[in-house]
Amino acid sequence: MNAPQPPRVLVAVSPQAKERMRRILADCELRFADTACDLLHALDNEQCDMLIVGAHFDESSAVSALERVLSRPESFPVVCVRGLPSMFGKGSLAAFRMALSELGTQNFIDLLEYPDDDAANARVRAMLLRLIDRV
Repeated sequence: MNAPQPPRVLVAVSPQAKERMRRILADCELRFADTACDLLHALDNEQCDMLIVGAHFDESSAVSALERVLSRPESFPVVCVRGLPSMFGKGSLAAFRMALSELGTQNFIDLLEYPDDDAANARVRAMLLRLIDRV
């Protein structure tokens, strides 16, 4: 019997957040996109089980990249993460989360609320993989 394929995750995050995403999703097949153009090209040419977009992706163009992605017919979970400290105050962060929800993202995970250790990364991984199981 064939072993199950690892989830294929397309990750569009800032360069500083890539290593954390590698630790969180070590058991997944990861493909990284560095720009919005790379992201759309990857979606045109590769299959994925989940898309993760960082709040600081491609010069903070996460919302416009998500608008373009979510207008496509593919069906997979889309998650936005914040992996870096930012100038978002609590009100701005709440507004950002609301905008993401209106766009149709399934989840927003603020990685700054989780220490970068094995236990916390396992919790984040479990949250992400549960989303794939729902589709």
